[in-house]
Amino acid sequence: MMIVWFVLGAAILLALTYAGPETGEDYITDTGLVQMTTLMTLVIAAISAAALAVRHAGNRVNLALLACGLTIYAGREHDLHRLEFLPEHYTRWQFYVMPDVTIWQKLAFGAMMLLIITVISTFVVRMAKPALRDLKRAEPWAILGMAWFTTLVASQISDRTWLNDTFAGRAFEEVAEFVAGGIALLVVLYFPRIATTEEAAATEMTPQPAQANAA
Repeated sequence: MMIVWFVLGAAILLALTYAGPETGEDYITDTGLVQMTTLMTLVIAAISAAALAVRHAGNRVNLALLACGLTIYAGREHDLHRLEFLPEHYTRWQFYVMPDVTIWQKLAFGAMMLLIITVISTFVVRMAKPALRDLKRAEPWAILGMAWFTTLVASQISDRTWLNDTFAGRAFEEVAEFVAGGIALLVVLYFPRIATTEEAAATEMTPQPAQANAA
């Protein structure tokens, strides 16, 4: 399934390149087809993770954190950190020292940033060791997670270098983010249904015939 997203991304990039900037730019704008499709894919991924969290009590916390993280990810992709009524992005430290920003705005957005940092850091701490363990075991969700991270990094390199000054670079960035969104959805679909924290690893060692048969 991951190969399908890469092939689809390559086909879209080829089509955009063939169309040229005159036509292709319309597809990679904030409201263009590529970005909106990426957003919808991430929304579906977040909803799917939330639904799995409700259904599978064995890994509810991690699935809930994943759903929250994907919601944050979707908001970031849709540039919700760039609010027009604010003089600066609330994700930057400059926002919190600007005299034009009211104390209530600083407190509200500061609390939201603290919540975002807490969700992401908690998920990383809980899942880092299980992810490395399952990556060595070639578990699908861990391989997909590494593919997602690599693809997202590639898109950000294109966004933050001279490549962003070219149509080809901008097109690559948006298509890479589209592919990363698709892989994120696959991560959700293959994400463990039972806890993969170190505490749960000890529990899994206990004989559980029903779970063994299901696996």
